[in-house]
Amino acid sequence: MPIYIRPEDMAAAGASADVICIGDSWFWHPFGNLTPTLNNIFAMQNILLIGESGEEAAGLVDPRKPYLAQFKSALTECAGTVRHVFISAGGNDFAGLDDFTTILNDPCTNAPTPAACYNQTAMRSMFDQISRDIGTLIQEVAARVPNARVRLHNYDYAIPDGRHAIGGGNWLKAPMDKRDVPQPGTLQRGGFRREVVATLVDTFGHWQSELANEYANTTFVRTSGTIADNQWLDELHPSPAGFKKIAKKFAA
Repeated sequence: MPIYIRPEDMAAAGASADVICIGDSWFWHPFGNLTPTLNNIFAMQNILLIGESGEEAAGLVDPRKPYLAQFKSALTECAGTVRHVFISAGGNDFAGLDDFTTILNDPCTNAPTPAACYNQTAMRSMFDQISRDIGTLIQEVAARVPNARVRLHNYDYAIPDGRHAIGGGNWLKAPMDKRDVPQPGTLQRGGFRREVVATLVDTFGHWQSELANEYANTTFVRTSGTIADNQWLDELHPSPAGFKKIAKKFAA
């Protein structure tokens, strides 16, 4: 069935969404994303995408942007058909020079462990805000389509090597460089910088899990640990094969 990227396109086709995906580039990236596999899994159902690459959780609920209004409208107009809502959000809130550096200690030069690189107060503040923003989306689903199931995820253990497939980057390596994060070992799991990322992903997963526990309509899917090291396209995005594995787990 078709994948609609604008609610008005779906309305013009006389269709109604069975699945709504709202969020960031994990639904939108041009070199591969979660959507094609979700389309195969929900083969006879209409999928509506809301959001765009690079969007933060805060942007999805910002009334000055179109996404929240689109989401509310789609939930209301498709209340009789929507059964699945997938949310991919938060990664752009904590990755990048403007965001990742705010939760890393300045400097991290002498941090004895990867976890010690983080400013715990700043991290709690950031994840608390992300949880409130995603919670706003969950509440809209609960109010408008109480029988729909919401799923959250926590990304995966990305490799902070500075790669970016298109456009900009500076998501992980550059902020670590700026904060002088130690570089002993390698970028394989167990290496210091790789475990700094793993700590971030696991902590985000804990917050996502706690958020899901607050709502009867929501499930947290722990996607971390799914993608092999050779299935990363860049610092934030899996290859199509990696996305396929995540999508199958996300939608199971």
